[in-house]
Amino acid sequence: MSLFVGILLACAAGLAGTLLCPDDKAGRSRLPLLAALLAGGLSWHAPARAGEILRGPAQVIDGGTLRVGTRAVSLFGIAAPEADATCADAQDRPYPCGRDAARALAERIGGAAVACEPRGHGTGDAATALCRVGDADLGAWMVAQGLALPDRDVAPDYAAAADRAWGRRLGLWSGVFQDPAERRGRRAAASLGAAG
Repeated sequence: MSLFVGILLACAAGLAGTLLCPDDKAGRSRLPLLAALLAGGLSWHAPARAGEILRGPAQVIDGGTLRVGTRAVSLFGIAAPEADATCADAQDRPYPCGRDAARALAERIGGAAVACEPRGHGTGDAATALCRVGDADLGAWMVAQGLALPDRDVAPDYAAAADRAWGRRLGLWSGVFQDPAERRGRRAAASLGAAG
């Protein structure tokens, strides 16, 4: 999708360069404006590449997803409840665990800028990235608080923190919940079935 949008922006830049720039009789070149529009359009929609660090303020979408600038970023190595997820506490009372996880992540970030290093492509349009506030790994922090589960195959370093959170009955571990990765997989399968 981003490539298609980039191509459309390049075409729009060419048309804008033709229509908006003075003609060659005035001795001015259309090339600088055309190059600026083309580069800006393509860089705005270009996906993050490995090694490229996204920096800036972050908007929390849910306990495992941020928006940094114009890019959606899934936190590397974790599965957190989606924003609308409901869990049950130790007394089997429902509570909005998805909103709680998102709120805790937003409070942890506060007004600080995040730095996210892409680690591959995640779900949907979101890239997967290792995101930090200062030196603190946000994915590891979410697991340590019991607000997300580690993907033990991808991020084995998070397993010990998850075990400690489980032992202390923190966050999700204080009651009953559906595995966020399993829930996300079911939703994706249902949306594919509905589309077909």
